[in-house]
Amino acid sequence: MDALRSPGPLLTGMRAVVTGGCHGIGGAVTRAFAAHGADVLSLDVDVSAPPATDVHGAGRIEVVELDVTAPSAAQRVAELTEPDVVVHNVGHFLRAPRLFQEEGPADWAEMFRINVDHVFALTATLLPGMVSRGRGGSVITMTTVEAHRAIPGHAVYSGAKAALEAWSRSMALEHGRDGIRFNAIAPDLIETPQVPYHQLVDEEDWWRWRLWAPLARPGTPEDVAGVALFLASPLSGYVTGTTLHVDGGSRAAGGWFPRASGGWTNRPRDP
Repeated sequence: MDALRSPGPLLTGMRAVVTGGCHGIGGAVTRAFAAHGADVLSLDVDVSAPPATDVHGAGRIEVVELDVTAPSAAQRVAELTEPDVVVHNVGHFLRAPRLFQEEGPADWAEMFRINVDHVFALTATLLPGMVSRGRGGSVITMTTVEAHRAIPGHAVYSGAKAALEAWSRSMALEHGRDGIRFNAIAPDLIETPQVPYHQLVDEEDWWRWRLWAPLARPGTPEDVAGVALFLASPLSGYVTGTTLHVDGGSRAAGGWFPRASGGWTNRPRDP
């Protein structure tokens, strides 16, 4: 594999689309792709602080203000680029925790509109061109650790993200012979403007990260961007239909916590 022998950029000559590409995880992905030679179309509803278009690397960044959940958005993207890589990054849990029985059909529909519908629409619009160009490609969908474990108060959000992973696996089968790979990334808590950990968690509880994740810290957008770069590049040329977990080991821990005195416990109140 040439990518293993070359120290140069991993995405030279590729074109990528990143939704929600100006801030947080999406912004980090945009910068990483451009630094590795890709021409990146960064889409966001908030372009007040876009990623710097003058990046150290051979790639370029074009920022476009666009709500990808709008019905006309997918066609607009198709008019702007012919991508090799698509990163579906837009999504949100929308509200404070609320029990399923307190919600209704309108709430369920809105959750799927924000998290699922635009992924289907954009993929359906861009995929025929990816197939006909015959260059293969990579479609990367951001999900969440909550697609794999329970999250009380966000049952519909969890279900929506799990649906995306099931869809991504099936798409990997449908388009494997086209050389188009479908994978998902499931982060745990990543500190971003959308999820400001140090504001959501009381200062006296910050230390608990050494209990919550084996790597003992919250994740960063760059942690996720590195995995997205791998999935977009030839380095992952034989990886499809899977989910990569960017969670500091929290899922592997499965409810086990380190004791301050050494060893492990599955009773987090143990000293």
